[in-house]
Amino acid sequence: MSISSEGGAALPAVDFARTVREGPFGRRQGIIIFMLGLLVLLDGMDTQMLGVIAHDITRDLGLPISSFGVVFASGLAGAIIGAMVMSLMGDRWLGRKTITILSMALASLSTIVTPLATNLNELLLIRIIAGIGLGAAMPGVFSLLMEFSPTRYTRPITSCLVAFMPLGSFLGGMIGQAVVPDFGWRMLLYVGGGLTLAVTLVAMVLLPESVYFLLNIKKDTARALSVARRFLPHMAIGSLVPDERHVAARQNQPVAKLFAGGFWKFTLLIWLAYILNQGIVYFVLSWTPALLESSGAAQSSGMHAASMFGLGGALGTALQGWMAARFNIYRLMFIEMAVYVIGILILPSILADELFAPVAVFFISAGICAYHAGFIIILSETYPDDFRTTGFGWALGIGRFGATLAPVLAGTMVGLGWGAQHIFSAAAIPGVASALTLFGIAILLGAKGRRTRTAAAVMPAGDPLTSTR
Repeated sequence: MSISSEGGAALPAVDFARTVREGPFGRRQGIIIFMLGLLVLLDGMDTQMLGVIAHDITRDLGLPISSFGVVFASGLAGAIIGAMVMSLMGDRWLGRKTITILSMALASLSTIVTPLATNLNELLLIRIIAGIGLGAAMPGVFSLLMEFSPTRYTRPITSCLVAFMPLGSFLGGMIGQAVVPDFGWRMLLYVGGGLTLAVTLVAMVLLPESVYFLLNIKKDTARALSVARRFLPHMAIGSLVPDERHVAARQNQPVAKLFAGGFWKFTLLIWLAYILNQGIVYFVLSWTPALLESSGAAQSSGMHAASMFGLGGALGTALQGWMAARFNIYRLMFIEMAVYVIGILILPSILADELFAPVAVFFISAGICAYHAGFIIILSETYPDDFRTTGFGWALGIGRFGATLAPVLAGTMVGLGWGAQHIFSAAAIPGVASALTLFGIAILLGAKGRRTRTAAAVMPAGDPLTSTR
């Protein structure tokens, strides 16, 4: 049904998704992406803050530093629950904006109460709850990004958004250097949690709900029209065209769609890649400051290295977006992984050097973070709209198993008496394995150009999902 204008002419029905995909990049997209970027930044800052103050917390609670591997893992275990379970709630019941806002609020409040922990068990419980919030928020963030971004800008925008996470790590390290020496580790968590809560409240006002969710799943046509008209004020919109793909999508559960037809091969490979990549990222992110301090460096050196990790990751992922729009993404990613592997093998020989060790961490981070951003681009271009949030959520959730295992494994190595040199060298192994996984994905998708092939390329002919893009 179309609405008539004042002159009597019927206003047209508009395909919102197609209009956005084929349209220009405007001010409203900029606001949305900036707010989403701030949420990603705060995720990275939360993770880095804990690594910066690991020694302080264990000292105050009377714990060995090796036990902190379990603390890192507890937050990541919560993130598995959040990403894999609550992302489904966002796709099917609550909406992508709603689940993102609720999850970030939960994470911020958990961070604020973390200093109240008096023993290891209380600390683990609080970090699990915080992890649930952070894990549930990220799938919604990237799904909103894809829905409101023009197709031709997807790669640079996605990479820039991913860059906010290591940028958050950089800020976490810098804020830690400014706050911890004078005010203690508890104040750092109060500041970080307070910032997250404040940004979440602003995002609640500025972020729109998913038009796809409102129109096709919740069937709230009036609200979907309201969001569409605010986002496209220059267009006269009488009604919105329902997404015909949703009819096919309703026949199966979203998780089952990840394994329908040819998608099962891609899903398994991308899950393996996420396990390896997140294991690497969270090992370096969580343990680098503590391992540097254990090698005899001052606490300030560990914080400086943490900041360099964030800065390198932010610049690396931002450059990934620019380069991925111009060159073959698979070749770029192989080069980026080579930078990581070479850097992590060199780092043990310069751990005591307060100048070159942070520089090495900078390049290690630039390589692995840009590489991981490449996988997010590939995933976003392969999974279709109707289950992209679920695809993101499950990939992130499965990947958290690697992110959970890596810090625990590093803590076990520390407990067994392994030196930082041997631990860093061992971290090259999952990098090589991840590169082999990337090779498998490249063969599967057969991508030879600048953009990966979409769902139709990996689905067999005649499958109802072949027309998902």
